[in-house]
Amino acid sequence: MEPQQPWTMESSWNAELIGPLEEQPWLDQVGDYAMELVKPLLEHPQAERVMDFLHGRWLGHALHPVLTDLPIGMWAGSLLLDTVGAHKSAGVLSAAGSAGAVGAAASGFADWSDTVGRDRRLGVLHGLLNLSGMGLQMLSLSARLRRRKTSAMALSALGLTVSSAAAYLGGELVFGRGVMVNRDAWVAGPEKWTPVAPEAEVNEGAMKPAEVEGRPILLYRESGRVYALEGTCSHLGGPLGEGEVQDGVVTCPWHGSRFRLTDGAVCRGPATFAMPRLQTRIRQGQVEVRGRQA
Repeated sequence: MEPQQPWTMESSWNAELIGPLEEQPWLDQVGDYAMELVKPLLEHPQAERVMDFLHGRWLGHALHPVLTDLPIGMWAGSLLLDTVGAHKSAGVLSAAGSAGAVGAAASGFADWSDTVGRDRRLGVLHGLLNLSGMGLQMLSLSARLRRRKTSAMALSALGLTVSSAAAYLGGELVFGRGVMVNRDAWVAGPEKWTPVAPEAEVNEGAMKPAEVEGRPILLYRESGRVYALEGTCSHLGGPLGEGEVQDGVVTCPWHGSRFRLTDGAVCRGPATFAMPRLQTRIRQGQVEVRGRQA
């Protein structure tokens, strides 16, 4: 008898389901077409501010997950009201959910535009399912206006089912792939003061990459004071040490997120989370750092 194979994520039912789907080459074609379609909008002088808003920089974390609760919740409520005969109220909720879906779609597109590879393909499928779900809800609204209650309920139920499948893929992108989560959320330490570079190598107004406990950090001197930040971009893990510095702000070389070197604040997205700071001190000509203490 052959030994039983150990369970792995690759052999799980969801990996076997999602894996073949996200490898479909036509998803790349759809993604490229979508980006080409909106290229004129992204090149508009105000596009940067709009994208920052849609990413949720002002909110402190991604805006898209907040907005997705609205249409799904309202569509589910609409179907529930239909089952108890409150068809007029169900129609109002259905319409409100469809309106909310527009904002969810816009913010979702903003987050998706910075993905690559299999995440990008899975994001395309997620978006297509969401658009299909919204389309079915609009058809349901049309049926309501024509007083076809049975058709309206059937389309509403089908639309909610499709949107729920899309939500599952959205959960995979966030919780399984880490899209739009803080890549520095679990970074901590060192607990003790640790030398990382000679003070003489940290020049005024210049950034110096360094390393502590095997991970990259950034050193920066302004007005004689030395600051230290984590060196991995909070957005998608880009190497900030390879970015350009201008006026005390470092730009991530991957997606253009900008962070103020004195406090880690986000100056421009797509990042929504600030960079963690480390405490600094100078001892015997060496810059020493340690993590924030509890």
